[in-house]
Amino acid sequence: MVLGCRVAIVGAGPAGIMTAALLSKEIDITIFEHKSPLASILPTGGGKCNISNLESDFKEFAKNYPRGEKFLYSILSRYTSEYTLEYFKKIGIETVALDNGKIFPQKMSSKFVRERLLAQIKGCKIEKNEIKKITKNDSGFILKSSNSKYLFDRVVIAIGGHADFSILNDLDIKIIPPKPALTGLCTATNYSSLSGIVLKNVFNFETRLSGDLLFTHFGVSGPIVFKISSLKARDDFPYWLKFDLLYDKLQDLKDFQQILNDNSKKEIKNILSKYLPQNFVGFFLEKIGVNPVLKGSEINSKIRNLIFDTLKNYQIQVLSPRPDGETVMAGGVDLKQVNPKTLECKNISGLYFVGEVLNIDGFCGGFNLQNCWSGAFAVAESINSSG
Repeated sequence: MVLGCRVAIVGAGPAGIMTAALLSKEIDITIFEHKSPLASILPTGGGKCNISNLESDFKEFAKNYPRGEKFLYSILSRYTSEYTLEYFKKIGIETVALDNGKIFPQKMSSKFVRERLLAQIKGCKIEKNEIKKITKNDSGFILKSSNSKYLFDRVVIAIGGHADFSILNDLDIKIIPPKPALTGLCTATNYSSLSGIVLKNVFNFETRLSGDLLFTHFGVSGPIVFKISSLKARDDFPYWLKFDLLYDKLQDLKDFQQILNDNSKKEIKNILSKYLPQNFVGFFLEKIGVNPVLKGSEINSKIRNLIFDTLKNYQIQVLSPRPDGETVMAGGVDLKQVNPKTLECKNISGLYFVGEVLNIDGFCGGFNLQNCWSGAFAVAESINSSG
């Protein structure tokens, strides 16, 4: 590492701030961020900050990234979630793991995590200036804002997935056009009357995933929909999704007939409400044209088959992602241009990319933040050890 090396970090989100915190104190570091530093971490984990995930096998961990899985092998194997938690403990952030593997700060506060991370960069300059253009010449990297120009030896791009990638135009960096991921989905059917209703552990045929489905005023959301939206982020709209709403509740038509026989005097709306929320049952029966007060003994084979088959193959037409609903984007800097060990640009020495600016996105559960942490460790190590 060259004494007095000038490093610019463009973007003060989790990846940028962690990189700055890990760089040698002998480096002259300037962070460019025209908004509040680390503001993007505040809503994560519902305000509690889902820091990472307990999964210890890096290959299993990497399976939670629809884009970037194998690219991440190098940094996730060297900078695991355990490695991250050791660093967090060192700076005063004790953590706790939940039964589902999600790791949070003991204080369950994104604000606390933000405060502790910002305390680690007190020696860095923060320029509240928006960089509009980056170029490179024999002297180094030239960063231009609307009213200033700066010169640096190395540049770390940590602008996130929602950023304006045009600042990279003069560097000839290939960008995969961003698409919303981890988002609710707008549907052709109006489910506003069911807003807030959750169907537990349904199965999606297209992705082979199971999980909870939440109805909203705009369509559908919930854990399974977030995963589906990520896996199908680059699919064309509209598209259809098919669900088994009785996935772990009822498998066989004969079993359904037996249930009707055993509840011959009960109304079908009450029979089905044992397996699905009552509000949804009423909505569903109206949609398929079945009288909700028909008794079990009055359900003939045609009606029985209609109810069972529709619930086991429930179709939803998706029109679009929820406007402004995404938490991450699928897209960004093409990974083919980046060294997976150091995150340095293969064609431009001294230029690094870290975090969601890369074409990497993960499921919910701490995976997107761990991409930022592991990437920051790799970038800082590379710069610290460079001559």
